[in-house]
Amino acid sequence: MSFRVDMVCGTYPPDRCGVADYTRRLCAGLRQLGVDARVVTTRGLDAAADPEVPADCLADGWSLGAGLALARQLAERAPDLIHIQFPAYRYHGHLGVHVLPALLTARGVPVITTLHEYCMAPWGGRLKQLLNVAFSRRVIVTNSQDLSLVGRWASPGRLDLIPIGSNVPLTGGREEGRAILRSLGVPEEDSIALFFGFVRPGKGVETLLRACADVMRRHRLSLVVVSPEPEESYRRSLEALEQGLGISDRVFRAGYREGTEASSVFLASDVAVLPFEDGATMRRGSLLAALTHGLPVVTTRSAATPEEFRHAENMMLAEPGDHQGIARHLSALLEDGSLRDRVAAGARELGRRFDWRSICAATVSVYERALAEGVGREAVRR
Repeated sequence: MSFRVDMVCGTYPPDRCGVADYTRRLCAGLRQLGVDARVVTTRGLDAAADPEVPADCLADGWSLGAGLALARQLAERAPDLIHIQFPAYRYHGHLGVHVLPALLTARGVPVITTLHEYCMAPWGGRLKQLLNVAFSRRVIVTNSQDLSLVGRWASPGRLDLIPIGSNVPLTGGREEGRAILRSLGVPEEDSIALFFGFVRPGKGVETLLRACADVMRRHRLSLVVVSPEPEESYRRSLEALEQGLGISDRVFRAGYREGTEASSVFLASDVAVLPFEDGATMRRGSLLAALTHGLPVVTTRSAATPEEFRHAENMMLAEPGDHQGIARHLSALLEDGSLRDRVAAGARELGRRFDWRSICAATVSVYERALAEGVGREAVRR
């Protein structure tokens, strides 16, 4: 089935936004399946960021007035479907993106909305997102927690669960990764613990440093942090903590890496340590990247952690903030080769669920159902 889809996302690379990168990869995969998918984003961004994905910078902003103007433009383009990605930081909490489904539906254009982080939004944000839920023909969520929450407001027949995929494709090489680590000054004889993602409050970085300090007293271990530069005052507080723990010379900052470079660093590492303060879930792109690279992961669990995440089978799970528990799990992986191999194999198997080909195929199925439902409604009206 061939159709045209305008994919609306307020951010787009080179914006450093996980939803922007997700949108780019989703469109690229959909186009390989024969869908004419095109990104629609904010004016001033780089429409040529990915030569394989057509993009148009149409939105003057995301205020109510800008949303009205964008709805007119999208309707004039007459795609078969509009697919809105939410959130994106350029929306700035404005109403424009939330009124699009109602405005477009009134013009006869069907809308699908993907909600990535509904469970993390404050109550005011959740209420605004319910406008998307109410007027979208179908709603996609990316994790079981959001499926339950959004399901209170939308019938199960309109909801689809499609997990996000890894934003780091498996394109690198271990030797290339080791070369990157050598360039940072990481000792070749050290085991490598990797933290990948944004360094900011709420990511459990302080817990990470304390756990690694405990392990470094017994093992030759280096911590490699792959992240954009954090806010300066927060960076200084972390450096002070490292000095107090006596590990400043064992922490190596690799900066922002993407694509093959990021993949290579994953492959050159021995274990990923991701101590989320609210527990591991399927919406954590850094966790999915580690799984798809077959890297043993030490992370945290909460009530929102899915049952597919199993301790000592496909990852090691501690309680949020428990640096001693994280240190025990990290030491166990470094000391027990059979445990490390078992967890790595389980991670690789679980990671197959987040393959982009599967995600794109599932998205096409949602499109087909949405369009078929529209045909059915037209038949009923006639």
